[in-house]
Amino acid sequence: MELEKLNKSQIVLLTLLVSFMTSIATGIVTVSLMEQAPKGVTETVNRVVERTVERVAPGQAAAVAATKTVVVKESDLIAESLNAVSPSLVRIYVGAPDALTFVSLGLIFGDKGLIVTDGSVLGDIKNFSLESGGLYVRASLQASDAPNGLAYLVAATTSIDGKPMTWKPASFAKDKSVIGETAVFLGGKSATRIAAGIVTAITPMAEGVKESVSILDTNIPVAGIFPGGPIIDTSGNVIGVSTGASRASAETGFIAASAIVLPQSTKEKDKSL
Repeated sequence: MELEKLNKSQIVLLTLLVSFMTSIATGIVTVSLMEQAPKGVTETVNRVVERTVERVAPGQAAAVAATKTVVVKESDLIAESLNAVSPSLVRIYVGAPDALTFVSLGLIFGDKGLIVTDGSVLGDIKNFSLESGGLYVRASLQASDAPNGLAYLVAATTSIDGKPMTWKPASFAKDKSVIGETAVFLGGKSATRIAAGIVTAITPMAEGVKESVSILDTNIPVAGIFPGGPIIDTSGNVIGVSTGASRASAETGFIAASAIVLPQSTKEKDKSL
């Protein structure tokens, strides 16, 4: 066979054949040399390969993790928040056990049966009935915060039918709310109903008063707002409560969670326990 007479295709095929045969020969020689080499040399080569794999693999995994996108729907966050706060929502009634009249909503504020609610709708009544988790329990007025329209009730340790009561305190936001933040209202006289909106404005309770308690105004429909009902964020924290004072300041306003603090009379009681 004369190389001068080969066409282009034959030259390419011949080149590939020579390269293939050369690689096979190189592999055979390498294996033979490795078998004849001292044990220390082969162990060193193996360690280099193993370390290379260990360093590359984690880097590849990190690269994949960094590019992974997780989509979280706001509706899912709201559902989780409702599940977290709903056990802390109570309904407050007045009247005989067989003829109760709904007054307002309330929130469990401590594990000892302390309830915070809208004080403007309680009037001069001192004793109430609460419904929590399907159980009814007696409660009495413990303290009032008239400027902010808040009232604190303390409930009995057992229900009306003698069952022990357990309380799950609500989580109150520690950070200040911002305009545009999602706000979900929890209401309903017999069953929990929600109304979603956003915080549309943040104003002081009294104009011109430095460090006054803030009012969170929202675009939640007025018809769905119940006295004492809370608004929560998508993390399950209470950011505000509807009181007479907040509604007087803004029709769809809520007193900021920062105004809800343990009353002095309850602090003194806790020290004596």
